[in-house]
Amino acid sequence: MRSSVSQERTVKAWDLAEEPSQCQDEQWPDAWCGKAAAVGLAAFTNINDQEVGIHLISFPDERSAAEAFEHRDKSDDMGRFPGPAGEPVYTLDLVASRDIPLWSSRGTTFQQGTVIGRIEYSWRPGAKVPADSLLAVTRMVVQRIDQKEKGLNPTASMH
Repeated sequence: MRSSVSQERTVKAWDLAEEPSQCQDEQWPDAWCGKAAAVGLAAFTNINDQEVGIHLISFPDERSAAEAFEHRDKSDDMGRFPGPAGEPVYTLDLVASRDIPLWSSRGTTFQQGTVIGRIEYSWRPGAKVPADSLLAVTRMVVQRIDQKEKGLNPTASMH
């Protein structure tokens, strides 16, 4: 992560064979939870004015992930742009949380192989957030998933 959000807040992964309810706890659709293999969350902050949340759900095969991604709720989609690995990445405006109404957010939803991800970048008004922050985080996560699925160590980073 960039130094502007380098403090780890939480990093967790759950095998749904052992903890199936964690999928709903992470707010993934019930229909996805019945087919998914694992979910994960990584959140980073600078404590003052920025946070990044990376939410992942993995499926046993790429076909299941593609089907879930195709049939997802698209009501928040604001358009699409080419994803870092050639997959479509959908951008969406995220609603500010009720318990922290003074924060703004942007996010992306993507599919890479067997994984669907949602990345949320939040900041307080006046925070110095680089214009490419959301895309840089998305690119890194997609590249890491691709590396892992190819049997490589996930080493992609933000430059």
